Amino acid sequence: MISDVMARLGARFMMGLFFSLVVISGSAVSEETAIVTARPALWQVEQGDKKTYLLGSFHLLPKNYRWYEGIIQKSFEAADELVLETDISAAGTAQIQGLVIKNAFFGQGDNLKNHLDARHYQMMLGYASKVMGLKEAAAIKSKPWFMAVQLSVVSVMSSGMDPESGVDKYLQNLALKDGKIISGLETPTEQMMALIDHPLKVQSEMLTDTLDKLGNFKVYMDSYIAAWASGDADRLNKTMVQDMASQPEMYQALLVDRNHNWLPKIESYIQNKKTTFIVVGAAHLVGPDGIVKLLRSRGYKVKKIQ
Repeated sequence: MISDVMARLGARFMMGLFFSLVVISGSAVSEETAIVTARPALWQVEQGDKKTYLLGSFHLLPKNYRWYEGIIQKSFEAADELVLETDISAAGTAQIQGLVIKNAFFGQGDNLKNHLDARHYQMMLGYASKVMGLKEAAAIKSKPWFMAVQLSVVSVMSSGMDPESGVDKYLQNLALKDGKIISGLETPTEQMMALIDHPLKVQSEMLTDTLDKLGNFKVYMDSYIAAWASGDADRLNKTMVQDMASQPEMYQALLVDRNHNWLPKIESYIQNKKTTFIVVGAAHLVGPDGIVKLLRSRGYKVKKIQ
């Protein structure tokens, strides 16, 4: 589930949730390290004299990663419009925070202990106390999806990952500065419901997977970032997509369904008379259910240019 949060959900979700958790977790840790050059995957679709670019994003990154240069910079500067996964305005953040508050906690008569086996319940209490300072009385109120996301986000943030350094936010700031049109493929509500609108059994499977991986958090995170930075489609598929496919319900909701929902909008951008730069989580573009394969199945010539 750590990879699901990092690679499948939009930057605005991550930022909105982070700001609602910051009182609990404290500020993110940031370490100054040597510059790392990344070459994330970039595809191009030509239609007449206009082009549509598809960039695989990592929504939060350490501040020392350099990726905005070369063909990515040239392609972005040529674009008329930036298309992100969802609305990343202040209103979008407020909408997400409202949905979190509404859907994050059990009502009277139920609690998290009823939905975890004894071993994972104790693991949850240990991590909730260690990374968020939550006592059992507070932790037990969280629904499984919310506890999984809290643990993932706080662990990510405390490791030095930064939403302001993520691909989406960085390009949004450039687009605002350059006066480019900015639009989204889905609403904040649609994005949130893909994560939270699941039976408690499915949510609990997501949480147990998160708990099992937190002990090797750095190993998982390093592998996800390295796959993204390599730009290797096969490596992205094996590292991110196949990991998520082990949870079929989440895979269907967070990746497959969203890809199919986005496809008509992406086709409309390809068909219009603008040069468009589309940025989605890297896992959405690769693998058997990826956007690149879906576009090719519809007859588009999608060329990988990085």
